Amino acid sequence: KHIVYNISGMQVALLGVVTTETNTIARPGGVQILPEAKSINDEIEKLKEKNISVFILVSHVGFDVDQKLAEECPDLDLIVGGHTNTFLYTGTPPVDDEPEGPYPYIHNRTKTNTSCLIVQDYRFGKYLGFLELKINRKGDIIAWSGNPILLSQNWTEDPEMLENLQPYKAIVDAAVNEVVGSSKVLLEANGKLCRYKECNSASLMADSFLDYYANRNSPVEDAWSIVNAAIINGGIARDSIKQKPNVTLGDLLGAMPYDSDLAIINISGYHLQRMFEYSVVNFTWYPDLNGKFLQVSGARVVYNFSLPNWCRVVSLKVLCANCSVPVYEDVSDNKTYSIVTTMFIANGGDGFKFHESVTKRTEGVSAFDVFTKYVTKISPLKTPEEGRVVVRDLPPRPNITTTPAPTTTALPLMARDDWRSMRRNFLW
Repeated sequence: KHIVYNISGMQVALLGVVTTETNTIARPGGVQILPEAKSINDEIEKLKEKNISVFILVSHVGFDVDQKLAEECPDLDLIVGGHTNTFLYTGTPPVDDEPEGPYPYIHNRTKTNTSCLIVQDYRFGKYLGFLELKINRKGDIIAWSGNPILLSQNWTEDPEMLENLQPYKAIVDAAVNEVVGSSKVLLEANGKLCRYKECNSASLMADSFLDYYANRNSPVEDAWSIVNAAIINGGIARDSIKQKPNVTLGDLLGAMPYDSDLAIINISGYHLQRMFEYSVVNFTWYPDLNGKFLQVSGARVVYNFSLPNWCRVVSLKVLCANCSVPVYEDVSDNKTYSIVTTMFIANGGDGFKFHESVTKRTEGVSAFDVFTKYVTKISPLKTPEEGRVVVRDLPPRPNITTTPAPTTTALPLMARDDWRSMRRNFLW
């Protein structure tokens, strides 16, 4: 769908799109999520019949997919993105956040010799995205200016919004400030660390999932567990948990903000190894680290990134389950393994696809609830990095330039009242 704004006599269409992964990371009910690019192009064609020539997309698909959409949707002029919390900034940021590219990022289309601007402004409302455009009468963007604005103490909070939030603040504060444990170590996740190496925050999460099922009574005599290992995507871990005596529910929500039910998949050793191979296929630092990089409990994997795609797993071991003494054993192609993961992964999140022989089942158990109870049970936390995931010959991180593009032109700032007036002047 779309909204059309009338700005100084020019009609500007604003379109919205969400990721096709919505079905696996949320519960949209009966809503059908259609392919992004085709849906956008179909809607634009309808709008072009009304002589509209400026198209802005508000997306929540991730910076990498934004660039694909910029390429596959040749009429898009600007994409205001989200989902990957990518920090784009031109020049030196006001604080120590590290930019992952310039603001705006300019995607130059290979087929049409045109460009599309892409912006994101990090996460948690820390910055306010700010971009001004100069558009000629043909609908071409000919100049732009702006950068994310740090929402520091220098900015006055909106009194109307504060009043609206007040009834909920006490409830939320009480929940997030509940102490659920303590930690003697820093549990790392910041900087998308868990997307390219072992990180102890994701290890803790995986440990909690394995522990939940390993404590079940197994129907097999002498078996110590009904599952071999827990495997999760690195993208599940977002914020670090600090080394401190009072770990709160809010800390855990920051570490794992997106819940999913747990699932058990029964998978052959061959397809399990392919699962790990996929997690490091086409690894790239830029434009965005992919959340599919796997973190584990009850498994040990060694990657060599100097080898080609689908050949990078040089060692993969998991714990035996039907044994009285748990030991790590090499994964055998023809053996079947029971693995705890999330429904997000089991349903194809982060692009994981499973052979028809792979079965899955879930009891509707919340991953976040299991994680929270485990933290309380084993506190103080002291999860180490211990060689669960070993990475060899990882490509070096490239230096990203955030200097302005030559065509960037400074424009006068738009007053707040002008913006509010413009917002009122739109067509549904």
